[in-house]
Amino acid sequence: MKKERFRIALVLNRFYPEVGGAETNLYFQAKELAKRHSLTVFTPRRLAETPKTEEMNGFRVFRLRDWKNVAGKFPNIRRDTLMIGVFFRILFGKFDVVQVFPALNHNNIMALLAAKIRRIPFILCSFDLLDYAEIERKTGKIDPNMLDRYRPGRIRRFLFSVCDHIFAISNREIAVYRRCCKSVSFSPVPILPDEYALKTPNVREKYGIPADAMVFLLLGRISKIKGQDIAVEAFVRTAGKMEKAVLAVVGRDDYEPELAAALHESIRKSGLEKRCFFTGMIAREEVIGFLQQSDIHVIPVRFMNSGAVVVESWAGGIPVIQSDAVDPNLVEPGVNGYLFKSEDVDGLGECMLKAWNERKKLPEMAENGRLKVMRDFTYSSLIAIYEKEYDRLINHVDAVKKN
Repeated sequence: MKKERFRIALVLNRFYPEVGGAETNLYFQAKELAKRHSLTVFTPRRLAETPKTEEMNGFRVFRLRDWKNVAGKFPNIRRDTLMIGVFFRILFGKFDVVQVFPALNHNNIMALLAAKIRRIPFILCSFDLLDYAEIERKTGKIDPNMLDRYRPGRIRRFLFSVCDHIFAISNREIAVYRRCCKSVSFSPVPILPDEYALKTPNVREKYGIPADAMVFLLLGRISKIKGQDIAVEAFVRTAGKMEKAVLAVVGRDDYEPELAAALHESIRKSGLEKRCFFTGMIAREEVIGFLQQSDIHVIPVRFMNSGAVVVESWAGGIPVIQSDAVDPNLVEPGVNGYLFKSEDVDGLGECMLKAWNERKKLPEMAENGRLKVMRDFTYSSLIAIYEKEYDRLINHVDAVKKN
C-alpha cells in the first residue's frame, strides 16, 4: 500500500485533456506527486465532454465552474478564468499544502486567501512572470534585461510577500521575486527520458535529407522572439563553407506569417532551397525524431525562460548552439554546446562553422548534456525539490501551532 505523506491541493488554469507544453508538464507532475501523496487538482472546466469530477492515475481532478464563462460555451478557451469554488474547496477541505501554477491569477489569489485563513502553506510555481511574447508582439522588440527594471505594483508585491515559497524557472525572475518574498528558489522544467528513447519515424528519409548531411535543427513556431531570422541569415552567410550542411526549420509557420514569408524569400534569393526546408506544424513523434536524428540544435532566441528546449535537445541526443538570452544558461561552451551573443548573426555563424569543423566531437558533447539532464531535469528530481520544501514549511507550521 502506498504511503501518502501529505495532502496536496494543486490549482491550475489548464489541465489534461488539454495538450500543450505546460499542460503536459503539469499532468506528469501530478502523476509523479500522486505516487507518494494524496493529491487533488482544481482546474476550470473547459470541455463539455469532461466530467466535473474524475479519478486518474492516483489523484482526483475537480473541474470547477468558470464564472467568466457564465453562458457555458465550450470549448472554453479563455485565458482568464474565475473559479470561485476553489476558495471554498480549500477553505473547507483537508490539505497540508496548497500549490498553484503558473502565476498569481484570480483563481490562485482566491486559493492564497483560503490557505492563509486555514494557515496552510502556500507555494507559487511561476512559469512566466510577464507575457513576453505579447510584449514583443506589441512593441516589436524584447529586452532580455527588462526584469532588472521591472517593479510589480503595490498589491502584487504584497501578494508575493505573503507566499510561503515561490518557485521560478529562471534566474531573472528569481531576482524579481526575491525583492518581494523571503523564500524563493529555482525549479527545473523536467522531461520524461523515456519519451526521447522511443523509436521515431525516419525524418531524414521523409524530408529527403541525405544520409551524410549535417543537420542544423531550428525547432519551434516561427516568431521574432524565437529568432529564426537570425539563424537563417547566419546559415545563408556560412552555407558556402559547409558543403553538406542542411538547415531544418521545424515548427508551425502561421503564428507570424509575414516573418515566415520573409524567411522563405531569404532562402529563395540565396539559392539554398535544396539545403534549407520548412516543415510547418508536425506531430510530436516527428519532433522527437528531429531531436534524435539531427546533428545539432540552433536556439537563436531573443528571450527565453527555463531553457526547456535545451534540455529536450540533450535528452534527444544532440548538443546545442544557444543564444546567451536563454535563462538559466545551462551551456558550457565546448562541453555540451556552443554559446553566442543574442542577435549576433556573425557570432552565430562562427558557432555553426565551429560545429561543422568539430562535428566528430558532437556526440560526446551531446552525451555530456544528457548526463546533466538525467541528474537534474527529470520529474523525480523536481518532485524531490518540492518534497524538501513541503517538509520545511509543514514542520514550521506545526512548530508555530504548538507554540
